[in-house]
Amino acid sequence: MSDNQTPSPSMAGMPFADVSDPDPDRNLARVGPDPLADAFLEKFTIHAGQAGPMLSGTEAGEAYRARLVSPGGPLAFYVHFPFCKGRCLFCGFAGKSPAGGLGESYCRAVASEIEHLARATGPRGPARTVYFGGGTPSSLDPADLSRVLSAVRSCVPLANDCEITLEGAVHDFTPASMDGFLKAGFNRFSIGIQSFDTAVRRGMGRVLSGDEAAARLSEVCSLDMAAVVIDLIYGLPGQTPEVFSRDLEVAAETGLDGLDTYQLNVFPGGELESAAKEGKVPPPVPLSGQGRYYALAWERLGRKGFRSLSLSHYARSSRERNIYNPWAKRRRDCLAAGAGAGGFLAGWASYRRPDPKSYVDAAARGEFAPDFVTAPPSSGAIISFIVGEMEEGRLDLRELVSRFGPSPDALARLLDNWVEAGLAEIRDELLTMTVAGRFWGVNLTQAVVETLAAASGS
Repeated sequence: MSDNQTPSPSMAGMPFADVSDPDPDRNLARVGPDPLADAFLEKFTIHAGQAGPMLSGTEAGEAYRARLVSPGGPLAFYVHFPFCKGRCLFCGFAGKSPAGGLGESYCRAVASEIEHLARATGPRGPARTVYFGGGTPSSLDPADLSRVLSAVRSCVPLANDCEITLEGAVHDFTPASMDGFLKAGFNRFSIGIQSFDTAVRRGMGRVLSGDEAAARLSEVCSLDMAAVVIDLIYGLPGQTPEVFSRDLEVAAETGLDGLDTYQLNVFPGGELESAAKEGKVPPPVPLSGQGRYYALAWERLGRKGFRSLSLSHYARSSRERNIYNPWAKRRRDCLAAGAGAGGFLAGWASYRRPDPKSYVDAAARGEFAPDFVTAPPSSGAIISFIVGEMEEGRLDLRELVSRFGPSPDALARLLDNWVEAGLAEIRDELLTMTVAGRFWGVNLTQAVVETLAAASGS
């Protein structure tokens, strides 16, 4: 799934980037005629922020249990399914096949962990959002997914308007499986399309042709029973601006509720990098050319009635709320279950390795501790505020100073540079990113975090 290549929900518990020794000059943008292409030479990180100390083994388990027993308020619930029927070249996630009964035994193990959480967790709730991510959870039997979702319902109270998302590949959403998914209680489907162009899809290892994917998606949307959102990736091998423009047009015709546009990440040593070097696929679009695709999406989707909810997410109907992703990026409380799951409690991040067989064996022994835990950084509250604001393409400078007290001068050089480079505008102490600034949004966010951390000595 594209959320893995971003990566997003399945990696929600992984530590933020380490900014212990940042180079302040790298945060300054180059001033030139095309900020979409030339503002920076690289993207600094995948998710902006700052990491605290990492614990593993017994220390990780003790820290995790201490946060579990503490009472808390509203939260999210994330369940990870490390399964894929195939392997897509763009994805850095090596999913296992759910065949041979592994999918069923895995779901039983996850239900056991959730029952364990229900006994071990202090009073919490309600859950505002539940997210089944992966991997490709839609590749599993709807009855097994229903068993897991029932366990979630028994663990914490769900809000009356709880967003309950199932992530999956479009070929899994048949009429029969859709009936099972809806009966299980899912009210939002996040479907990995990536592209509707058949040649691009084939090159990446996708199953259906572009026309077949569009037809299947239209069938899902026509049921009008749940929010339907899709992922499109820009920068794929063989994907020209014209191809991506057609992807956007086809997407808008299907009746979907929301859409994510994700930048292609080429993982060093990964299958896509190797295939491009060997000439098996055309070279991916370089970073200097990807901004053009981002701007295309901003312009075309706006014309089609989509509104921006974040730097990468658009909604067309009021049914699409996109609760989970901003929740995780702000490191708000999130219980997590399953192999490869990551969550947060009181700012502490937890993560478990994504090996389903080892997870099932450990569950049989009643062992559910995470493999790693990271403590919150000393400036966790201000980082959460900055990440949350910047994810929406803005930063309220007045509120930043009044709530957290940094000197307005700490960011002056940075902000003046961004305005000059065409990445931001500032009016009445409100920073608003331009389209180019939004494309480079992770860099801008990381730069604010690093600059304020350096100014405070944290």
